[in-house]
Amino acid sequence: MNPIHMLARAFLLSLFLALAVQAGDGKARLDAFFKGLKTMRAEFVQTLVDAEQRVKEESEGVLLLSRPGRFRLDYAKPYRQIYVADGTRVWMYDKDLEQVTVRPQAEALGSTPAMLLSGSEPLERNFTLTELGDHEGFTWIDLKPREKDATFAYIRLALEGEVIRAMEMVDNFGQMTRLFFHTVTRNPQVEAGMFRFTPPPGVDVVGE
Repeated sequence: MNPIHMLARAFLLSLFLALAVQAGDGKARLDAFFKGLKTMRAEFVQTLVDAEQRVKEESEGVLLLSRPGRFRLDYAKPYRQIYVADGTRVWMYDKDLEQVTVRPQAEALGSTPAMLLSGSEPLERNFTLTELGDHEGFTWIDLKPREKDATFAYIRLALEGEVIRAMEMVDNFGQMTRLFFHTVTRNPQVEAGMFRFTPPPGVDVVGE
């Protein structure tokens, strides 16, 4: 065999092996993130982008998790809203509208990034995982729902080391909800009362 061809073949083989190692790295990091994760606190910026890549809304808040099945989202800007999943129901309180919406948690399962993070089942049970490699300094993993009637097309996770730093959820109309976590604290002490919600007196409650 021509020496040049041998060198090229050796280079392609080494490149293939390197990519194979990298291809398994993202999944290993994701498994490491969830291993032993019981609670989490994260400050985030959430961006809503339409199918034409135009930013429709940007908000800020704090996410709390207690696995399995409980989370709390406190939005501070631009509107004061609270989402609480208590293990049975998901509550959404809009302070400006003085309205509470409640849904059975089983119906909302998987419809929000927070629900995905707080779940206890292996991701492979509900999603097909594909590693997308490194981009913008993060390792990306694509999650496509196995359920045909899912309310979204896919979710993408961005890992920095063994920490989820960003999540992108694209619905079936091409609209994207993107969360970027400024800070991520694993297993902080979180009071159980943070995952209970009682509608304030006088507000309208829809769905119950």
